[in-house]
Amino acid sequence: MPRNRNDRPDPRMGGRRDYGDGRRRKKNGTNMKLIFGISLCVVLGIVVISGAVIYKLGHDMYSSVNYVADEDVKTVETLPEIAMEETLSTEERVGEVVSDEELSSIHDAMSSLDSVETVSDDDIYNVLLVGVDRRDDSWNGNSDSMILVSINKEKNKVSMVSLMRDTYVDIEGVGYAKLNAAYAYGAGPLLCSTVTDTFKIQVDRYAAVDFFDMIDIIDIIGGVTLDISAAEAEVANGYIIDMCNLMGIDPSGHMIPSEGGTIYCDGLQAVGFSRIRYVGNSDFERTERQRYVITQLIAEAKQMSVAQMTEKMQAILGYVTMNIPETDIWSMITEIPEILDYEFETSRVPYDDLYSVIYVDKQDMLVPDWEPTLERLQETIYG
Repeated sequence: MPRNRNDRPDPRMGGRRDYGDGRRRKKNGTNMKLIFGISLCVVLGIVVISGAVIYKLGHDMYSSVNYVADEDVKTVETLPEIAMEETLSTEERVGEVVSDEELSSIHDAMSSLDSVETVSDDDIYNVLLVGVDRRDDSWNGNSDSMILVSINKEKNKVSMVSLMRDTYVDIEGVGYAKLNAAYAYGAGPLLCSTVTDTFKIQVDRYAAVDFFDMIDIIDIIGGVTLDISAAEAEVANGYIIDMCNLMGIDPSGHMIPSEGGTIYCDGLQAVGFSRIRYVGNSDFERTERQRYVITQLIAEAKQMSVAQMTEKMQAILGYVTMNIPETDIWSMITEIPEILDYEFETSRVPYDDLYSVIYVDKQDMLVPDWEPTLERLQETIYG
């Protein structure tokens, strides 16, 4: 039986809500994996861009983050049943059914990219922001939202590129699968190496947040202003009702006006908005909404005083798991004022008109047109 909302710790005071094992067993909870992009804005705005505040708080503040050395991450050879992706019938599929010969040709084309040089530049800092779907501690979870953040000091630009979860890749030690499976098998280090090997962009650092805490994190930040259409409001409200039912709270105070508009959203509303997949172009437009939420939250963070940011960071940082060492944070400190004024550019891979969809293992997979995709991505990040 759900507990009364008043029985839960106040997230603004650093407490976590306890949703209980029952919530994790809810079948419709699987839809929750669509919300992870929201958490990434917190990692970006708080951990990376607002490093000056971390410096002010010192080592004690940094130690509240769940730092995990690469050699200490959990790796698995077999995923639990709960980790398996939803399968699609041939009637539900979007992708083209390919023969074994055609699939082999796709694999050969991917293997030919091994000769492409991986790009690295000391003036550019890459960090992969990850939203994780994990129901229990028996596995790492699927990385169902991934945004590659690149801070380009030479171009005075921050690039945020969504890497779509259904991208068909070759994961070392696993084989061909969706990109989001890399985190499930080997957490952040395997995901980073897969992104590096696949996209030829050197990525060693990651920061991840479990999606169960997303609503609280947004509430700690204080919410975000979003422009929402009537169609988006209708779908988002359905998600809000589902989430409120799971949490045992009354959804009436969290509903988005049916006509939409410019709405100052709380955590539930922002999460509901970010989950929208069936308005517009499916998962492609969903990642666009996630990046929109990120940029809006960064704008909110920029307006905060040091005291306000300090208070919020104390409540938030315990939610973050990462392999970003303390020395990396300190090295950014003197450049933070400049970085806050950089141009922010957002995009996603696969790019429009540079991919195909295939139907493999009863799932739709996205296959980028690799050569022009890598060229455009490297141009975006490295100029």
